[in-house]
Amino acid sequence: MLKLMKYEFFKWRTTLLALLVGLVALEIGFIAGEKLNKTGLMSVCLGLISMLAFAAFVYLLIAGIAGYSQELREKSGYLVFMTPVRTMGVVLSKLLFIALTALVAMALFGGAAYLDFKHLIGRLNLDARALEQVNMLLRFGLNANATVQQIVQTAIFLGCTVLIEVMLTLCTGYLAVTLSATLMQNKKGLWRGLVSLVIFVALTWGSSWITQKLLYDRVNIVNANADILRDLLLWASLLNFAFCAAFTFASAWLLKHKVNL
Repeated sequence: MLKLMKYEFFKWRTTLLALLVGLVALEIGFIAGEKLNKTGLMSVCLGLISMLAFAAFVYLLIAGIAGYSQELREKSGYLVFMTPVRTMGVVLSKLLFIALTALVAMALFGGAAYLDFKHLIGRLNLDARALEQVNMLLRFGLNANATVQQIVQTAIFLGCTVLIEVMLTLCTGYLAVTLSATLMQNKKGLWRGLVSLVIFVALTWGSSWITQKLLYDRVNIVNANADILRDLLLWASLLNFAFCAAFTFASAWLLKHKVNL
């Protein structure tokens, strides 16, 4: 599977390089603004970095699903699907690469934006206490006296939660595309794309409805304390992980038995 992820990297390297060049260019602009004492330029570069962080994350998710759809529609990925690796390994390699790349890109851009924002706040001599008052961390039981271990544990927990959410979106998209390719084997163009979209919306609504009924409807979130919220999020992540596993298995099985590659 690692070899297949390496193949995915080579396929995406131009896009990843373009994103990295964009980040470097904006950081150079931010530094130039500081050297020239142009706070306006610094603010513009900071805003663009923040926007690019979100845009890169969304683009990678959409492009990952669209690329998979194109491979099935045009049969351009037949060499990958015909490798001496189980279909499950092929699907997992694609899912993991896109998910991890999207998270790394968002973390890289988001981290740069945070550091630049903190530096700009200090330069303008503004009150920086807002940076220390992160509501999400407070709701998970952290405070100003939180230890490094507590912060790291919370960061890992939230990181895993986000990763599972990203994987669920990708797995849902892959299953929708695979089902569309199965139901409309000899069809191409707009109708096949519309069917994929309808299935994606239906699967997303269905998984959200099940999560809502099993978990959130049983808890008063408004009055819940930090421990209850943490447990609720943990169970929701486990349920989403189960959805990921089921959707991935279904996609792999359909690719092997129903889709003409």
